[in-house]
Amino acid sequence: MLQTKHLLQQYTIVVNILRKYTAKPELKTFTQKKQYYGDLFPDKLLNKKQKTPSHLYITNEQTAHQINKHLEPFFQQSPCDTILELNPGIGAFTRRLLDNEEKFKKIILMETMDYFMGNLQEMHTLYPERVKVKQGDLVNIWKLVYQDKMDNGSRVQDLLRDIPNKQFEEAVGSYQFFKHLINSIIFQNSFLNLGRAEMYFVVPPPIYLHLTCTSEIGYMIYRSTSILFQMLFEYRFIARLPRDEFLPAQTEYNFTKGSKLGRVRSVNPEFLYLVRIIPRRDIYKYVAPEDMPSLWYFVKQNCISRRNRIIPNLEKWIPGCGPRLIINAEEPKPSVPLYDDEDVAKLPKYSSRCCTINNNDYYPNINIYTQFGDLSASQMLTLFSLFRKWPEYKESSFLASFENSMIKMEASAEDSVEGIAEEDDDITVEQTPEDDGVTTPTTTVQKVNAKRSRKTVKEI
Repeated sequence: MLQTKHLLQQYTIVVNILRKYTAKPELKTFTQKKQYYGDLFPDKLLNKKQKTPSHLYITNEQTAHQINKHLEPFFQQSPCDTILELNPGIGAFTRRLLDNEEKFKKIILMETMDYFMGNLQEMHTLYPERVKVKQGDLVNIWKLVYQDKMDNGSRVQDLLRDIPNKQFEEAVGSYQFFKHLINSIIFQNSFLNLGRAEMYFVVPPPIYLHLTCTSEIGYMIYRSTSILFQMLFEYRFIARLPRDEFLPAQTEYNFTKGSKLGRVRSVNPEFLYLVRIIPRRDIYKYVAPEDMPSLWYFVKQNCISRRNRIIPNLEKWIPGCGPRLIINAEEPKPSVPLYDDEDVAKLPKYSSRCCTINNNDYYPNINIYTQFGDLSASQMLTLFSLFRKWPEYKESSFLASFENSMIKMEASAEDSVEGIAEEDDDITVEQTPEDDGVTTPTTTVQKVNAKRSRKTVKEI
């Protein structure tokens, strides 16, 4: 009893300290941050800015309250009584979840850093029936999947043990994590194999814009990952959150004159986006689970350059198929916005509304010049479904190419298939290792010799 009382006193002290931070001054130097935050956060979150932090931590109660206020309507509509919070840190948002006792009977906290584990374990001591604490890094689970492939290990299984098919909330800046979400559905592995998880993320604007943009922004940003993400997930923008209320801090982008990515990087750099992402309920209605890898390869291969023309490319696999596409007499069923109550005026610049998908969303008036980059996610799905139904499909060179690539992928890192060049748009996109050793995406635009039309590039 005395021990619990002592822990409760410590807990109250931390809460009072956090309340003091609701009116935060501008913090530029490590000394200013250290003086302000004290020992609440480890020095490595305070002393260096990062270009694209893979993990983000809420720093004050006001922001936690703001997030909770935005998510409350979604929580009330959900039947889940269990929630998984990733990287709770000092527990600012966790306390909001604890206050909602009627809704959340069980709260699972998964933390990456040892530094925060002591305080989180104290929460478990205070609420042994409601709070469960695990140490692990779900954001970089793609690394564990690869390691398990190499040595037949059980790292992913151990990490996901005791985790039900429920909601989870996280602030994450790792582009690789979102690629892993796509691959988790395509290859039916990792944590999305547990079921249809309802996910809430706080993400940097460039990542969200890349995932949700359309071809109107240009082929450099609208890539195969954009198409696959919109095909496989329902997504919804919820709110903007102040970037300076999260740690670690982000370096400022210096845009070169004429930078092709400048217009994306310059959108709301002072904010992070609170978004909702959930796997589509009806995806297997349009693509059988066993055909998902073929769909993935179809999109990746045809979007090596989204300027690739549809009919010439498909005729390499099935000669003479072009006229079938041109004279297709099927009545198209265009996709429509999924959320009727969405306020379009509040959506971020360059992002698109989430729309329905179907396999009858034919591109209008397709001709010999139509490019893959002209297609929406639903239209790409329709094209694959049509291609899959043709009688020549089973004997086509597409399947031979696909099977060879799957064999090569077994010996390579996740989502890195030898022989599949990424999109060629006269750019080179590099990945820069962050200070903590985790590779996260940053983008550098360089001039490329026009003659090198097959230069392999990495996706942003």
